[in-house]
Amino acid sequence: MNILHTECSMNWGGQEFRTALEAVYLNQHGHKSWLLCHSNSQLYKKGKVLGANVIAMDLTRSWRVDIAIRILFFCLKNRVNVINTHGSNDSTLCLISYFFSIPLVRSRQITNPIKKILAYKYGCTHIIAAAHIIKKNLVSAGINKDKTTVVGEGVDVNEFNPAVDSAYLRTEFALADSDDVVVNISMIREDKGQVYFLEAARIILAQKKSIKFFIIGEGTDNKNLEKQLHALIKQYGLEKNIFITGYREDIAAFTHLADLVVVASIGTEAQSRVVPQAFATRKTVVSTDTGGLTELVKNEYNGLVIPPKNAAAMAAAVLRILDDPQLKQKLENNALELAKHSLSFDTMMANTLKLYESF
Repeated sequence: MNILHTECSMNWGGQEFRTALEAVYLNQHGHKSWLLCHSNSQLYKKGKVLGANVIAMDLTRSWRVDIAIRILFFCLKNRVNVINTHGSNDSTLCLISYFFSIPLVRSRQITNPIKKILAYKYGCTHIIAAAHIIKKNLVSAGINKDKTTVVGEGVDVNEFNPAVDSAYLRTEFALADSDDVVVNISMIREDKGQVYFLEAARIILAQKKSIKFFIIGEGTDNKNLEKQLHALIKQYGLEKNIFITGYREDIAAFTHLADLVVVASIGTEAQSRVVPQAFATRKTVVSTDTGGLTELVKNEYNGLVIPPKNAAAMAAAVLRILDDPQLKQKLENNALELAKHSLSFDTMMANTLKLYESF
């Protein structure tokens, strides 16, 4: 098949990463795939590094008729079978191609309120939802349930697995063998809840000093929150126990380094790529009950679920796992089993391709 992916976002996060990985996967498995995005976007730069067939096009404004016509000509020239759009502006720009009978699939990976319901009703062939909660929201907004297919997150089990090497990180950050490690992995943004993770760390460190906390990620457009977090760490005098690493490519190693992973999100969250990555590495998760997170994280089975915006509950859950080896082992074993049987990237892409081929 010939598949065109489009993305108008200028930033880099889970949605953009998943889009790039899908495009790369398709080209590696007998299909032709292209990824259209702005030349100054993070997706363009990082997509090239990942090996995606990236093509520069300004998709940041909805009603550029010249861009819409360029997309149509590209599709006709390359005999594109399916367009998969990932944002509002690029979906609008692909409407002319859709009206020329090229199937258009809209991916929705956020749990925000749906604003342009008519675009989902009449401006696409089908919708891929990254979580069941997103499909539920679409149906509640008036979309026929048969028009939406849920394709959740998947993980490359060759990259994320219990045998990953993370020993060099202990050297890099001067960690003692006795140190427990708790990580939070996400772009630094208000809705990702790093403020509550930091407060939970402060509560825990008042009781137990042999724990190291990592915030792995960076701010995107607005760096103010990142600066605020650094200031709080200094104010609390916890520079030796809490690290903000910035953007890192070696997420698999940090996941393996961790004794547990915390997803602290307070909004705009589907299933989160971090969860299957942790599970495939045989790590349990402390997760807020936000968005679609509990579609994968089952309380007391493969992780612990806490209310969002509750640092005290987060601290209690982290300490409970670290202080109870039997519970920790049970949660980790169940997490790994779920990853093995249901959460591989191959399974995710097989479901995606099955949908593409149905048009």
